[in-house]
Amino acid sequence: MIRQLQAIMKSRDLFRNWLWAGFKYMLIKRGLLNDEIDVLFKCGFKTGFELGNISQIVNLYRDGLISGFECKNDSIIASVLDVIKLVIDKKGNALLTMPDGIRLGHIDLFIISETWLHDIHFLNLDLNNWLVFDIGAYVGDASLYYAKRGATVIAVEPVPHHFQIMLKNIELNPELKSKIVPVNAAISSNEGYTNIFYDNTVDGTASIYETKRFKDSVRSMRLSTLMNEISNFGINYESFKIKALKMDCKGCEWDVVNNELEALKLFDIIKIEYSGYLRNYTYEDLLAKIMPLGYKCRIWAHNEIAVKIGLSKHGTMTCIREGFNPLTLMV
Repeated sequence: MIRQLQAIMKSRDLFRNWLWAGFKYMLIKRGLLNDEIDVLFKCGFKTGFELGNISQIVNLYRDGLISGFECKNDSIIASVLDVIKLVIDKKGNALLTMPDGIRLGHIDLFIISETWLHDIHFLNLDLNNWLVFDIGAYVGDASLYYAKRGATVIAVEPVPHHFQIMLKNIELNPELKSKIVPVNAAISSNEGYTNIFYDNTVDGTASIYETKRFKDSVRSMRLSTLMNEISNFGINYESFKIKALKMDCKGCEWDVVNNELEALKLFDIIKIEYSGYLRNYTYEDLLAKIMPLGYKCRIWAHNEIAVKIGLSKHGTMTCIREGFNPLTLMV
């Protein structure tokens, strides 16, 4: 609450109608109103924002991470962290251009910093002839990141609204569209349908293993089922030189590691953001399953949350098949 009030007060530097915009924000945030927030920038530019984007803009500005707001023709231009270009049009649409040229239509500092600043999804400098399964693709940031570097990506995201944002982000990058296969499903130990829970329309912590404010019923499948189905998209698994599995699915990783060892053995690299706190397991439990398959693994903290929770229950695990060195494949 204090941070929200601080952000609203700081928004006085941005908007002429900051008080009304802040009041409306609080009503929408608490579910008392369902609407866009109309803002009038100090330079006279007027537009409407959905809750998520205006929240990110104001919070970024409060923390000094966004600057250089400039009214230009029919848009507002600003800089995020000095390396990312932000353009806002009169309809409230935001377009972010990352340092590598990838374009996103949704502002989320968490994924921006993880994917493009801290580079936590790095696999190799050249991903040509790689097939990457992105389980828990969210709004498509990592999928676009991998495709930009040459990989063919199976982008799996269960939350319907996230999936629609991902499709829009893929459309913003038409040169990468043919390299990404979007799949609207949850990976678990069950076939059929399951409930996915989330707190906000866009929620990077959505999970089928933690009850939250909202839920959607979504298709559920095993990883092995997904691997068998990719042939329906014209993809031949065996035609790729390198296969990688990236999982950031808030608990589903335990289903895969616990029940799908034969499927795991088919990957050269396994990269897991594990959430043991949701399923009552530790990274030692993961290692006990993965390493006997012939992998060498390392554990690391990918963000401040992992540091606070403790690496035993939350962090990132990168496992590489013994004898495999992706760096030797670079031209």
